[in-house]
Amino acid sequence: MALNGINMALAFTGQEAVWERVYLQLGLDQGDVDRHFTGPAFLAWQRMGNVRGWAGPLRPSWHSHSRVLQHRILARMRELGMVAVLPAFAGHVPRGFQRLFPNSSTTPLQRWNRFPDEYCCPLLLDPTDPVFKRVGTLFMRELIAEFGTDHVYNSDTFNEMQPADGRPEYLAQVGKAIFDSLVEVDPKAVWMIQNWLFVHDAPFWTDSRAKALLTSVPTGRMLVLDLMAELHPQYLRLQSYYGQPFIWCMLHNFGGTLGLYGAVNNVNRNVFEARAMPNSTMVGTGLTMEGTGQNYVMYDFANELAWRAEPANLTDWFSRYATRRYGASNAAADESWQLLKDSVYTFRETWKNHGKYIVVKHPTLRLKPVDSVYSNEDPLYSHHGRFVLTLAPSLVLEEPVWYSVEAVRDAWQKLLAAGSARAVRANANYRHDVVDLARQGLQLAAAAVYKQAVMAFNKRRLDALRKWSAQMMEVFSDLERVLSTDQLFMLGPWLRNARQRATTELEEAVYEWNARNQLTLWGPRGEIKDYAAKQWAGLVSHYYRPRWQRFLDALDRALAEGRAFNQTAVSHDIFVNVEEPFTLDRADFPTKPSGDAWAVSQELFARWSPLLTSKSVLKKGQAAAWASTKTPPPAASSSQTPAAHKYTTEPSVVTVL
Repeated sequence: MALNGINMALAFTGQEAVWERVYLQLGLDQGDVDRHFTGPAFLAWQRMGNVRGWAGPLRPSWHSHSRVLQHRILARMRELGMVAVLPAFAGHVPRGFQRLFPNSSTTPLQRWNRFPDEYCCPLLLDPTDPVFKRVGTLFMRELIAEFGTDHVYNSDTFNEMQPADGRPEYLAQVGKAIFDSLVEVDPKAVWMIQNWLFVHDAPFWTDSRAKALLTSVPTGRMLVLDLMAELHPQYLRLQSYYGQPFIWCMLHNFGGTLGLYGAVNNVNRNVFEARAMPNSTMVGTGLTMEGTGQNYVMYDFANELAWRAEPANLTDWFSRYATRRYGASNAAADESWQLLKDSVYTFRETWKNHGKYIVVKHPTLRLKPVDSVYSNEDPLYSHHGRFVLTLAPSLVLEEPVWYSVEAVRDAWQKLLAAGSARAVRANANYRHDVVDLARQGLQLAAAAVYKQAVMAFNKRRLDALRKWSAQMMEVFSDLERVLSTDQLFMLGPWLRNARQRATTELEEAVYEWNARNQLTLWGPRGEIKDYAAKQWAGLVSHYYRPRWQRFLDALDRALAEGRAFNQTAVSHDIFVNVEEPFTLDRADFPTKPSGDAWAVSQELFARWSPLLTSKSVLKKGQAAAWASTKTPPPAASSSQTPAAHKYTTEPSVVTVL
């Protein structure tokens, strides 16, 4: 990180060990604490007040290990001159808190994504209540005594949760109370806040409400992360955050889903426009992705922009990137990356629509829109992770394609040609990318096969349905085979790493269950199923393929027996026989790759490339919609010029979370 110029990062590890001490000092019992903390795989959402208790509790060994790890993280960050952003109290407390402080102003938080009462709705202690400062300052003192401080603290009270009171004067009081709880302990404190509340709940956060919160703190003592500035920036609407310094961030990815994607033109342009706009308070650039292990090119590019005075020539930049990545200049590799630059990495839609690929979808006939990033069809995120292969099967799925399918096919072919040079073929990055392009190709092939299977079912052509169902199973088998050639595309290491954190057999089972559930059901009944879907060997063979097999078999029976297809019954069957059993299973998966990535990818290109055309993959209307996005939209603009402000924070060259 430091070698990329990153000089600030969140350092949240180990905070639950401190919180446990604080809760017990306040008088809560261990049962209260255990019912509050989630399991390790879901801590980020528990910290934001979205869920409580799910997949928990945390074991004492977890706290001990996390505390030691945080000390090591902080020592290394400070040795490298990096600022560690520590957590602060946001107001979320266990349910038992009301028993101890019956006169305090607490309210249950909103139900998040239909989680049952057992796992939802922790209490929110009103920041204007005097008890808030007592809890906040106690936590700060314990935290600083344990870990020291670099004087920057993150607190997000209303992340995907609306305030109960929308009066601007109340929101100003909330902001002041949170800040006061920081400076009571650390007079140099700077409050870091995500802007996600202004994006996720934009109708609530009108300009007047946002201004009330943002200006409740002295100018320069709040640092705002413009979390999704490559697609949905807020710095213009909110007039450069009314004088508070902000960091331009590229979010790019939700849930760590795989799938080639990027809005490289937006990133290349918007960073410099934000920096140069009149009275700009931008002080750095940052990365706020939810998961890594995919689309490395986008993160390399975004990290570089903090050092540039003007936008890059993307053609030259991608050529140099191919050379750096593979350790040698190669014409075919260069051509492959140019094709990718002009296709999958040129996302031009207004909203973030990627990742919802059919290959990872849960089988169903009709998806219901839910107003959330975790939904299937919300306009802001409608394609996140929703690939045909990795979401629940349905008769109405649509592969998200904003690019030329033929360009991806040709890029795959060019990259394979680059492997004829032995030095390139021996490069680990090259072998990874050959697998990744094969994965993308098979993802599109699955969409093409799915399109034909649905057409056969709707036309009641049983023979055709059986033909395309068999083809779908072959896609999954071939995908499993090519993913198995690279360790970074395998489930085995993920589960092994989860188990290795355990100190007892019980912990080992719990941690593996956490790891499996996060990738699949993400909740007790699949509340945000497939949100963190991964196209990994092991998941493909033991989770996605069996789901689709049951779905296609049900379609077959419906036609053969002349009866209606019952989606509800099929979804229940899949949950009972595939999804939930997978999360509870303890079967081992390989941790070492097998097979020659280049050779397998070549074989699969020859087999599946004929299907990789826009006509084969896209449904009616998709091609026209894609064509309408081929001209880049105008740069973000505003009729208002942000007012001039002075701020006191030192600029951050690069800030990455």
